[in-house]
Amino acid sequence: MDNRFENVTMTGRMCYILMCIERYLLARYHDRDWSLVARKMWQCPAARNFYAPEWYEYNRIRPESIIRFKYHASAHSDPITREEYEQAVSLYSAVTDGNPQDEICRALMIPLQMVNDCDGHDYNDETGKKITLCAINEIESILQVHKTPLPDTSLVTAFVPMKDEDGELDFWGFGTLGTEKLSLILNKK
Repeated sequence: MDNRFENVTMTGRMCYILMCIERYLLARYHDRDWSLVARKMWQCPAARNFYAPEWYEYNRIRPESIIRFKYHASAHSDPITREEYEQAVSLYSAVTDGNPQDEICRALMIPLQMVNDCDGHDYNDETGKKITLCAINEIESILQVHKTPLPDTSLVTAFVPMKDEDGELDFWGFGTLGTEKLSLILNKK
């Protein structure tokens, strides 16, 4: 069992995964501006739950949604603007055709897959432990294939369970503000 994430909330583990995704994007596609994707990713940890609009926006900006399914701002309910859609099309061109098996699509899907699979579980039960550690192992494996350094896990160890308004431990840590300070892309000087 991987002890690096013992007592780190689901949100902390998600932040680690997002840090890994950023390193992947910057290492593999360093000539592209990933700020749109990073902005959509890093708004998710601050969401109050995984049914929040922030997760929907992130899902809509992934390559499968942008290229393969051609989602864009023509529908009034679409959370991304025409400008964001066009920026994403340009960003993903020559990188992927939106095939879910493409490495970039798999990497960007990991946060959504983890949250969906963990529905009803937390990191402290066996199912939650297994799911979150599998997600972390999956993104770390992608980084290792490309000899990309892993993020410093100590950056997420501050994400520990706290008591909620009912006095129960909140293992998820939803609504954690300020997580975007961990972003390499959004905090480029």
